[in-house]
Amino acid sequence: MTVVGKPGGPTEGRAPALRPSVPEDSPIIAVSPSMRRAVERARAFAGTSLPILLVGPTGTGKEVLAQAIHAWSARDGRMVEVNCGALPADMVIRELFGHRRGAFTSAVDTVPGYFEAADRGTLFLDELASLPIAGQRALLRVAETGQFSRVGETAVHRVSVRLLAAVQDLEGASGGLPIRADLVHRLGGVVIRLQALRERPEDVWPLAEHFARRLGAVLEPGTRTVLERYPWPGNVRELRHVVARAATLQPVGPLTPATLCEALDMADEGARQDRMRCPEDPGLQYQRAELVACCEEQDWNVDRVAVLLGVHRATLYRRLKRLGIQPPVSPAGGTGLN
Repeated sequence: MTVVGKPGGPTEGRAPALRPSVPEDSPIIAVSPSMRRAVERARAFAGTSLPILLVGPTGTGKEVLAQAIHAWSARDGRMVEVNCGALPADMVIRELFGHRRGAFTSAVDTVPGYFEAADRGTLFLDELASLPIAGQRALLRVAETGQFSRVGETAVHRVSVRLLAAVQDLEGASGGLPIRADLVHRLGGVVIRLQALRERPEDVWPLAEHFARRLGAVLEPGTRTVLERYPWPGNVRELRHVVARAATLQPVGPLTPATLCEALDMADEGARQDRMRCPEDPGLQYQRAELVACCEEQDWNVDRVAVLLGVHRATLYRRLKRLGIQPPVSPAGGTGLN
């Protein structure tokens, strides 16, 4: 969804009163009370200079919310996103602040770092808990002063950068590195928490419809029960992937409960162990009866049934298994599926 327009910039460093509802131009799907509060707070503080710390499990939309905050701000520069977990431990300082030509053997050019790239804009530090302690110390200094030196230089550079950061939790339960308390206090001018998708089930169906529309697909009403009973261990990211898989499995017609269940079955083994079984409902009963009738019409010939349905043999086998359809036993003792 596209962000259209920017709010009027509030007085620097001071936040206006929270808006009573999610703005119409919000790029976030927010129906649940907790998500609406998160978006309202993000919009309210977007135009200030305060750093914002986004806290929530992976896949809950922290990156999308960070992009919205930047779009709502009045900053002229661009948003630079940094995955702290992807920064090599021995290169953190030069990645953040850049280096001078000749500062080390392979430094054939002077290269600016992420802070210079984000000047007059926003620097989003994702997975902050993965940043090594040395990087945290350096980050704290520049966050306090706005000043830094490139590796190999003594000259001091000054930038105007709005800092956003994201962590899964502040207690270390996610297994990340310990975060310096003073860095949390410095970057946590505003703390916005995003709940796991299973804790805000009101958002599941609107999100699924949104992802389907982006793919040019439509969801059958019966899929709502399937989607809302699944615990979504991978949160919004997993939901987006499941809808995309379902749209690929069934390129024609509204996506059915059986197709959604099949798309869930294709999740990785770890997610599948956490998944609840798809509920028995009239929609699934209809899909089962329809598939059985199709198989009987084609004398349970797997190739002809697959061609008729426009799916691969493996997909047909998974669909039969998911719907609990057992081919009839032939007189020779084998199954009737051939």
